Amino acid sequence: MSIRTYHNAQVYDVAQAKFIPNSWFSVDLTTGRITATGTGATPADAQELVDLNNKFITPGMINTHVHIINKVFPYGPKASREPFEIAMQAQANLNEMLASGVTYTRVLATAQSFDIGMQKMTLNGQWRGTGVVASGRAFSTIGGHASKIGEALSGPEEFRAGVRRRIEQGAHAIKYMASGGIAFDQFEQPDMPQMTEAEMAAGVDVAHRRGIKVAAHAEALQTVKEALRAGVDSVEHAFVIDDEALELFQSTGTYLTPTLVAPYVIIKRGDGLLPQWMVDKAYKWVDSHFAAFGKAAKNGVNLALGTDAGSPLNGYADTALEAELWSIAGATNAQILQALFTNAADLLQISADYGELVPGKMADFVVFDASPLADIKVLQEPKRVAKFGEFVDTTGFQNPYILPLDKGHLAY
Repeated sequence: MSIRTYHNAQVYDVAQAKFIPNSWFSVDLTTGRITATGTGATPADAQELVDLNNKFITPGMINTHVHIINKVFPYGPKASREPFEIAMQAQANLNEMLASGVTYTRVLATAQSFDIGMQKMTLNGQWRGTGVVASGRAFSTIGGHASKIGEALSGPEEFRAGVRRRIEQGAHAIKYMASGGIAFDQFEQPDMPQMTEAEMAAGVDVAHRRGIKVAAHAEALQTVKEALRAGVDSVEHAFVIDDEALELFQSTGTYLTPTLVAPYVIIKRGDGLLPQWMVDKAYKWVDSHFAAFGKAAKNGVNLALGTDAGSPLNGYADTALEAELWSIAGATNAQILQALFTNAADLLQISADYGELVPGKMADFVVFDASPLADIKVLQEPKRVAKFGEFVDTTGFQNPYILPLDKGHLAY
């Protein structure tokens, strides 16, 4: 057993929502797990000491909604790609996430289910970068949102069979494309319901019997409510939330993953790069999207932070940008950090190993010069990232395509 003790740090305690000064934690480098934590003097038998110079330490961030095989910049039609090329792109994208401080993620919809392979490599220790919980291909309705790259189903029994197939393939999450959206189809609108409540409920029943959680892309208000009544575990996007939907979120405890950054970057980065109809749809819905999230954040809805990375011009280093947008829309910094750590770990069902820097859990952590609890924009400047107690050399991992955040037309 090789034990390394990190000391002289301000470590974030998620339960108390504060940084604990003069903290230390010991890591078994053989397993990557934290063996002990404390404040003040380090253990007398510490084998190796690493001084963190009073920096601010958080658990590794967990992004609950990405798509890992896309080449985001430049945006354009995707030519047919060889499996090796897709795998290399996925690795590059996960590396970019790791450099930004994201040490685990949930992949919600991947053509050809390449994410399931990355999940297997995560679980058997072959992949030691940003860990993956995979859904494989998403489920759509026939002619529905993303149906050409997902699996299109019709009727409750097909949904039951489809979910069983995906579980057999190895998925640890299920993704529904339950309503219309901004991308893919010029003539589809986000407020168009597509799946029925009965279809969603049938698949949820199968998934829950196997202990697997279900996420629903639901931008239409009707679909948000039907997804909540059907028993999904997370609602993705939710462009509109009324009082009835709010009560359903509160009574079910379902997580909301708003992905505010997805339409935002279409507006901010899309001029001349995306079809005008896509930009127009983003403009149409972005304000109600922010308002819906603000309502949820201020009324006790369970929140998990995801970005929809891999959607049009939505980069893999934008997790911290999503956090800033949450702050603009009305979430507190403590809410944001909880959503990134313990809430996200719970949603991904990895709480036994991730989400907090406590004994028994993996030593995935990020080093910052200042406190993100005081200023959430600090998350955009991680100084070092560690996986399994070892600092990772992320040189060259960052994508050079960076645009500054400005509020533009948004009145928040």
